[in-house]
Amino acid sequence: MRRVVFVFLFVFVCLLFTDAAATFAQSQAPSAPPPVLQIFREEVKPGKTATHAKVEAGWPRAFANAKSTTHYLAMTSVTGPNEAWFLSGFPSLAAWEQDQKNNDGNAALSAELTRLSQQDGELLNSVRSIAAVYRSELSYRPGVSVGTMRYFLVTTIRVRPGFENDFVESWKMVVAAHEKANMNEHWAMYQVTAGGPAGTFLYFGALKSLAEVDSSVGMHSADTYQNAVGDEGRKRLREMNRAGTLNSETNYFAFSPSMSYPSPEFIAADPSFWTPKPVVAAKKPAAQPASQQ
Repeated sequence: MRRVVFVFLFVFVCLLFTDAAATFAQSQAPSAPPPVLQIFREEVKPGKTATHAKVEAGWPRAFANAKSTTHYLAMTSVTGPNEAWFLSGFPSLAAWEQDQKNNDGNAALSAELTRLSQQDGELLNSVRSIAAVYRSELSYRPGVSVGTMRYFLVTTIRVRPGFENDFVESWKMVVAAHEKANMNEHWAMYQVTAGGPAGTFLYFGALKSLAEVDSSVGMHSADTYQNAVGDEGRKRLREMNRAGTLNSETNYFAFSPSMSYPSPEFIAADPSFWTPKPVVAAKKPAAQPASQQ
C-alpha cells in the first residue's frame, strides 16, 4: 500500500481527528494541527493530469467501501511542478503505524489499492513520502476550519546545517511581532523528520481565495507591523536569510474534493464543496423522421 503507508508534507492548520486517528481534515470547530503530518507527493507526467484525477477518484471510493478511518486531504499544484499531495494527520507515529495495520488487514481494500497503484504508477514521474512534526512555537494562530478553505500556500524552507537554532529564534521573533501587531494571519509550521533533506521546514497557510495573498502584502508593509518587528529584528531576519537559508520556495495548491477522503465532520464544514453533485449530460434531441424534415 502506498498512501496509507506513506503520505506527508506541509500544509498546515487544523487537521481533523477521527476515532481511530487524527486526519488532515478539520471539522467546523477549529482545533490544533496534528502532532504528526504524513504527506505523499506525486509528480504527474505532462498531459496526464486529467487521467490521473480519474484514477485518484478510485481511492476515496475504495476507502469508503471499506469504511476506513484513513481520511486525507488531496490538493493539486497551481504553481511549481505538476504535483498532487495527499495529507493525513496523526497524534503520533504509533497511531500512523496502527492505521496502516488496520488497512493492511482488510484483504479486499488491499487488493483494490494494489490495482489502483498499478494504474497510478503509469501516470507519474516520481513519488515521495515524507513525515513531519508540528512546531507550535513557530506557528501563528493556526486554529482555522480547513474544511471551509480552498487553497494551501506552502513554503518549503531549507536551513543551512548549523543554523537551525538561528532559524527557530528568528521565526519566534516573527511570531511575536505578529502577536504584537495583532495580524490577521494564520499558519502552521512543520519540520521534516523523514523522507526529505535535514533542515527542511514547511509553512502551511490555508486560504479561502488567492486574493488573500494580495491583501497580506499591504499588512506586512504597514507601520504597525514594521514597528513590531523593529530595526534590530529586520537586521536579524536579513542575516538569517543571507547566511542561514539554503533556499526557499512558495507554491499554491488547490484542494481537490474528488481526490480527497475527508471525514464526515470535515465535509460538514462545507457539504456543497466536498460532495458536489455529479454533472448530468444533457440529452440529445430525438432525431425526427425523414418525412418531417
